[in-house]
Order: sequence, then C-alpha cells, then structure tokens
Amino acid sequence: MKKEKQQKKYYWTGSRPNAILEKYLAKFPRGKALDLGAGGGRNSIFLAENGFEVEAVDKSKEGLEIIKELSKGRDLKIGISLCDINKFNFEKDHYSLVIATSSLDFLKKHEVDSILDKIKESLKTAGFVYLSVFSTEDPMYKLIVDRGIKEIEENTFYLPKYDSYRHFFTKDELKEKFKDFKIILLEQKQILDTGHDGPHHHNVIELLAKKTQRGD
Repeated sequence: MKKEKQQKKYYWTGSRPNAILEKYLAKFPRGKALDLGAGGGRNSIFLAENGFEVEAVDKSKEGLEIIKELSKGRDLKIGISLCDINKFNFEKDHYSLVIATSSLDFLKKHEVDSILDKIKESLKTAGFVYLSVFSTEDPMYKLIVDRGIKEIEENTFYLPKYDSYRHFFTKDELKEKFKDFKIILLEQKQILDTGHDGPHHHNVIELLAKKTQRGD
C-alpha cells in the first residue's frame, strides 16, 4: 500500500512518459540526459530504455527510491542525485538532452534565470532542452493574486501553507531566454491533472529547443 501511495504521488500525470519526449525521441542525439526534478522517474526510465545514460535529480528521497525500484534488474543506465536543483553541479557541454517537467515552478525568478543559463551551458551543440512549466494563466496564479499574496519577484510568490515558492511563466519569458537556440516548440495549453485533490486543470507552457552553432 505504501508503494502504491508513492507512485500515485509522483506519477501525477500518469505512468507514461511525457508525450513530447515520445513524439520527438527520434530527433534527440543519444548520449547523456539530465532529468531535473525526476519525481518517480517516468521520463528517466523512458529515456534510459531508449539509449540514454540518464542522471535523475530530485530533492525527494522517496521519488528516487521509486526510480531505483523500477530500474532494478533491467540494466538501465540511471544515476541518482539526491539534490536541490539550485545546488546541482552542471557540467559544461556535457548533455545531449536536459528536461525539467513541473520542477522549475518551485523556484524564485532569479533562481529560474540562473538554472536556465546553466542548462544552456551544460548542453552540447545539437543537444535539446525540454521544459514543462506552469503559466500565468494557471488557475493557481489567479487564486494567489485574488488573495492578495505578495509578489516577491516577477510572477513569483511565497506560499506559507506549503512553505514553498511558486514562479509562473510566460511564453515571452521563455522565448527571450532561448532566443539563441532553435525553438522547435513553444506551446501553451490546458491539461487535466488527476493525481491529487480530484480532477482539475492546469495551464502549462511547453518548450522544446535545440542548441545550435552561431548563425545556424
């Protein structure tokens, strides 16, 4: 029962890998992949099964234990890093793919900017970055604003109830940050979350971009 609860907690969008990763898998150069905020590992497992050497990063020990359990006996190349994203040591020109799904949202604006810069530097030329983040059109953003919670940085709030920061993104913010990359996908959409508190919707932005040589 305990294991079932853990899987429900970390597989909030289901046990399947992210649909964008499935769709564009053939375009990604094989090599080292970094999964920031890996949770229960649905994306880490998928990438490892498809030829990547994966590093799964999360500050939750429970989530990483699920990854260990799921990969046990399957000869998958998945390294585990129990670490806050802000403290992770990004290696320059090291990864073929970096993904962050529903993990950058819990940082402050200046931390987000710093992490995105590190992601860009950590990618090899022709490497890809995939992000899925909550937008300023997410219902929680409206609720926060309506309740008069103080904005501590641009589109960033501290929520005492959860002892957590929340940053909400805009498409223009990501477009500007990755203007030196080839943007393959930049899409805002509504998704259904059935993982907790009953079915409800989120508004997310997905970005897929490729690091290119200057002028390409």
